[in-house]
Amino acid sequence: MLRSQEMSLFQLIMPRESAWAVMDQLGYMGKVEIIDHDPSIPLIARPFANYIKRCDDLLNKLNLLIETAQKLTILKQFQISNKTNNKMCPKIHTHQYLDTLEDQINAKVNSFLELNRNHEQLLEQQGIIIDQLDILQECRIYLGDDFFVSRDSKFDYFIGTMKQEEIYQFQRMIFRVTKGNAFVHIKLQNQKAIYIVMYPDQGVILKKKLQKVQESMSLNRFTLPINLKEFDKIQNDLTVKLKEIKQLIELTNIQLNSFIQELLKQTEGIRLIDHYNMYISKEKQLYIQLNKLKMQGNLFLGELWIPKKDSVQLNEVLLIVKERNRDIPGCQISQKVPQTIPPTYFLLNEFTSVFQQIVNTYGIARYREINPALFTIITFPFLFGIMFGDIGHGFCLLIFGIYNIFYKLEPFYELRYLIVLMGFFSFYCGWIYNDFVSLSLNLFGSCYVVDGQLTPIKPQDCTYPFGLDPIWGDNLEFDDSFKMKLSVIIAYFHMCLGICLSGCNFLNKKDTYGFCCKFLPQILFLTSTIGYMDFLIIFKWVVQFSPQNAPSIINTMITMVLSFGSVEGPPMWNVNSQELIQSILIIIAVVSIPWMWFSHIIKGYQVYQRRSNVKIQNSTSSIEGSQVIELQLQSIQDETQQEKSLLQTHDHNDLSPDEEFTELVVHETIETIEFVLGVISNTASYLRLWALSLAHSQLADVFYSLILSSPMTEGSIIGALLRYPIWALVSFGVLMCMDTMECFLHSLRLHWVEFQNKFYKGDGVEFHVYSL
Repeated sequence: MLRSQEMSLFQLIMPRESAWAVMDQLGYMGKVEIIDHDPSIPLIARPFANYIKRCDDLLNKLNLLIETAQKLTILKQFQISNKTNNKMCPKIHTHQYLDTLEDQINAKVNSFLELNRNHEQLLEQQGIIIDQLDILQECRIYLGDDFFVSRDSKFDYFIGTMKQEEIYQFQRMIFRVTKGNAFVHIKLQNQKAIYIVMYPDQGVILKKKLQKVQESMSLNRFTLPINLKEFDKIQNDLTVKLKEIKQLIELTNIQLNSFIQELLKQTEGIRLIDHYNMYISKEKQLYIQLNKLKMQGNLFLGELWIPKKDSVQLNEVLLIVKERNRDIPGCQISQKVPQTIPPTYFLLNEFTSVFQQIVNTYGIARYREINPALFTIITFPFLFGIMFGDIGHGFCLLIFGIYNIFYKLEPFYELRYLIVLMGFFSFYCGWIYNDFVSLSLNLFGSCYVVDGQLTPIKPQDCTYPFGLDPIWGDNLEFDDSFKMKLSVIIAYFHMCLGICLSGCNFLNKKDTYGFCCKFLPQILFLTSTIGYMDFLIIFKWVVQFSPQNAPSIINTMITMVLSFGSVEGPPMWNVNSQELIQSILIIIAVVSIPWMWFSHIIKGYQVYQRRSNVKIQNSTSSIEGSQVIELQLQSIQDETQQEKSLLQTHDHNDLSPDEEFTELVVHETIETIEFVLGVISNTASYLRLWALSLAHSQLADVFYSLILSSPMTEGSIIGALLRYPIWALVSFGVLMCMDTMECFLHSLRLHWVEFQNKFYKGDGVEFHVYSL
């Protein structure tokens, strides 16, 4: 994981007859990346676009079937599987198997949808009959039997059902149309509203207006029988018909359930519907990869990347294809010399993938460049722990991460190992700070004795075993100083690690010039400035000074720069030796700036002169001298790696030698200024470790003192129990949620900007593996 896998480039030539079989096995191998011969070609113009469309149509039909079954509550909490494996289909199959599956899926989906349509029609008929029976019964109760014996011709009626939310609007419309000359009876039943409207027969115009109102708001409209005999006959017929429809609905439900059970039937440990979905998805991916190949006549030409260590397996897979398909011609494969930068590929697992994702979000590593993710595994949660350090809160975060490992909590499951490490380092740093939700724990006994003036006095032979002495728990000035200096120390070592990794990159590329003219001046400049300041901090911690003679680190660093190494005020040690050391460090820092700047420009100028000479010779030479020019051009192309790297910082394909050299000068100038100023600004940026840690502890102290401190001090158990939920909710919302996210983002910033910019370019090409 420190460096990406070494990649090999192969050219693949295969006839059309064996293309499917070869790509199928390469997909199951899961170790290659097929290179698209022309990414600008649209999908519709590629040879297998219709196959991909067929696969999309089949997948859509399967999804429609599942959605329909879920609406019918036949399937509950069903999720189709997208993971393929070698058990999903026979070990030996051909591309014709897709045609077989297509026929099966079309037949099953059409049959299921037809059953579902019949089921919906039966349910609709059932609802209409139930509504009609309810209305008949309600009319007999409301109107009485006399209405059917002797009906008054001066009154007319209409009946039906409507939505409950339209009752008020319906009543208002009837009132306006009839001008209040109507009886409206409404009854709520079965989530609907039954209405009976009686109105005087005042002609055709009023009747048409009422019919329009009824048509616009009614779900179903019905008419009443002429007499009681017909009433009873219609009611009996509807009851018999309702019973028959219920039986048909039950039979249809049985057929639908048996149909779904057939799809869920497992064969060799795989459900049939998963088999359909996985195979169609596999075929779609296979044809997408086939579209990347170049087709010439009856041949497919393509190139692929594969990790170097898996090259032997590639040959074995192709031999297996040849043995299984003896009746079709085989393919040819040959290794090529890469003309482009190989893709970046890291072997990852569940633990390392989340940290690699953090790095990849910033940028993909260059080929064979040192991978920051390996160091991020420790440094990222550690810096988070420094900012979030608290015994109680860190322990809660640790338990939450462990819970995610054993019990899958979907939103955080992929981050489970990151959360565990963040919780562990927060818990550990909490012990270093001796901070438990704003309280200091006196587990080992304080080494300080408080006298009558409340001044802590420490015996010389006493040392607190682990972490800070609890006497400093409420001393904000001490915490402020300690965490600020700790942040500066961590800043140096973290940035120093980044610069050292850049040196390793130079050595790996055998770029001795870059190692000597980039790595050495950068590490010397960082050490002679920030490194010396960290040394003074640690020296002042170790050596005991009296308050009157204690030197000031800030004054020492300012005087060192402004007065060329001189010392003002109390010295750290012997004045003469300290001034000598500081003068040497200033000289080293000043010399390092032109060292890292001009050295690359001078070397770039030599390469520029050499290319210019070749260009002049090429323009003035005769045809007979072309072989000499070719040799000279070849010698330029075979320059050492450190010379090539000078003019390959950017893409110079369209630039002349003059423009290349000018861009090199500008680039080196900007890079040198950025590094020199960045050493100071990046160190200041690490003070966020101190600021967020201080903010976390002070917020915890404020919440405790405002909510729990009073009842705890007064010994009021009831008051403490009543206030505890408030304190817990506030602490969870502000500290466990908001502050966790804040510390996470600041730790992310320190890695992306302050750490990775020392060595990580992040402009590589990701390896997209073809896997089925």
